[in-house]
Amino acid sequence: MYFEVVWCCIYTFVYILFIIFVVVGVIINILVTMVEAQKKILQLKQQGNIFLVKISQLEKPLKVNKETVYNFRLVEGIVLTPSQYEQLIYEAEVFACDKETVRLLTMRSHSIGELKNKLKRKKFCGDIIEKTIKKYKRLGYLDDYKYAYDKAQKVVTFRPCGKSFLMAYLQKKMIERSLAAEIAEAVLSEESKEERALRALRKRWHEFKQFELEVARKKSYNYLSRRGFGYEESKKAWEQLLKVKDEELNY
Repeated sequence: MYFEVVWCCIYTFVYILFIIFVVVGVIINILVTMVEAQKKILQLKQQGNIFLVKISQLEKPLKVNKETVYNFRLVEGIVLTPSQYEQLIYEAEVFACDKETVRLLTMRSHSIGELKNKLKRKKFCGDIIEKTIKKYKRLGYLDDYKYAYDKAQKVVTFRPCGKSFLMAYLQKKMIERSLAAEIAEAVLSEESKEERALRALRKRWHEFKQFELEVARKKSYNYLSRRGFGYEESKKAWEQLLKVKDEELNY
């Protein structure tokens, strides 16, 4: 009877120790996981106007501006809360989107639609793109009316065309149809359709004049049609060109 009591006590003691070891193990694992999950700033380095923030758990450092560093009071060694970490990731993407926008606008002017598409291809999220677009519209670097007007004037000057062609060209530049129509109307009103058609034909006459007259006429009409001119403008331009060439030959 005595030995049974002793063995029962030993068994109970061992069982309690086992439970304690299991609980301690679980606690240790939880603590290790919590430590590993912490987002700690390992290094904060400035390169020009860019700050590189190296954070544990991230392979590459985040790139942020000076304002973000001051607003978040970032220093080496601090542990970020989950909300701080998420906001810092967001600010880094805003900064990256801004830098890409500056790069693109420095290369050449863009319509809003063109810029949006390029930023989307870079995988920036929609609200950040919209935020960046609003910023550069406010600063005057994005202006669809001015952009479209300048483009339209260059096309009409160097490659004369009709309204349908010009509208299609502007819409390919991601200009809204209503604005494209308004710009085309404004730019094309500076010159008559017949004058533009004649200018367009003159620029290609060196190609068409080598053919027989009827073949040259058909090629001229087809070319002007592709450039957005109607039959009447094409006919008048053709007749005017022949008249001018005849006068030059007679002279």
